[in-house]
Amino acid sequence: MTKATIAGALAVDTALDVLFGDGNSIRFEDCWLRDHCRCSSCYHSDTFQRANHILEIPDATILNIESNETQIDVEWSDNHKSTYTAEFLSKFDYKTWKESKRLKPVLWHGDISDKIAKVHVDEFLKSVDGAKHVFQSLLDYGVALIEGVGVSEEATEEVCKALGGVQHTIFGGMWKFTTRADHADTAYTNLPLAAHNDNTYFTEAAGLQILHCLEHTNGTGGETILVDGFYGANQLNKELPEDFKFLTTFNVEAEYIEEGHHHTYSAPVIRVDNDTGDLVQIRFNVYDRAAMAFRNSNDCRSYYRSLRSLAKHYENISNQWRFKLKPGTVMAMDNFRVLHGRTGFSGSRVLCGSYVARSDWLDRARALALIQ
Repeated sequence: MTKATIAGALAVDTALDVLFGDGNSIRFEDCWLRDHCRCSSCYHSDTFQRANHILEIPDATILNIESNETQIDVEWSDNHKSTYTAEFLSKFDYKTWKESKRLKPVLWHGDISDKIAKVHVDEFLKSVDGAKHVFQSLLDYGVALIEGVGVSEEATEEVCKALGGVQHTIFGGMWKFTTRADHADTAYTNLPLAAHNDNTYFTEAAGLQILHCLEHTNGTGGETILVDGFYGANQLNKELPEDFKFLTTFNVEAEYIEEGHHHTYSAPVIRVDNDTGDLVQIRFNVYDRAAMAFRNSNDCRSYYRSLRSLAKHYENISNQWRFKLKPGTVMAMDNFRVLHGRTGFSGSRVLCGSYVARSDWLDRARALALIQ
């Protein structure tokens, strides 16, 4: 990357126009500049926090500027002085700034076993490169496999902590499930589960879901089903844009009820970034849909039509990746994007795992300098 330099600067009314050496020009409003002063009285560089409340920022104007290739010095009408480096200012061209923060998922359908990360647990836990490989796979494909893990809840928990930390919910922190109905959830049966996202009834669904099959004996079935929710939504937008738009604007209510608990939340099934149109989150779960009233017949019919249209993509076998989770392999998947399910099974099947909050696993990805 070419080092940012300043070719010129000009104060215009209540703003400052800065021309950079690459020919790019950015206008900075004086209120923004004063708020972003990085002197010791305005900014705590040790904690990366502003020192002043927004109400304490003086309504001062630019009195004078001096600039060279590396920085701009601003003198304010209240005699305060600020210095801004070229490197700092160059980051705030809006398009460049917005683009730098965009996640760039690789859409997929079908078997992606040859594309995702498959990293030995020692490499993941003990090396930066191993951790980067896993988190990059989660960013790109929404799935990663950690292999060679001890076949126990304790060994699985160590992996979960390295992925960002165990998130505690009504299901516990680390959880283990079989066909014993410990919770009012179809997961605690041997029935097949259609592809879905977890926690659609939470205000914020879990960011990652981690699963480890500890045991499957004296039976068959129980294949894991994964689907790229973004791919299906993208296909829906191409084929039936009206249904896509409905699912991005209409709040579908989900709920979870068991003794002592009643969770409910309403949100669009497909969430998009208003500025970029990027897909942000899928909240698709046919089992947890709450009973709803509709303000008119059109909304009611659109609800059923659009959900069915999207479901066809998720239930299309050619869009699914099916495989058998085996003891020793921990699967991590992005619950904001990847839908999961399973085929029905017989025999004794025991899984353990946990959730990781989205803010926590993205924190790890940023700390590894994979995203901004």
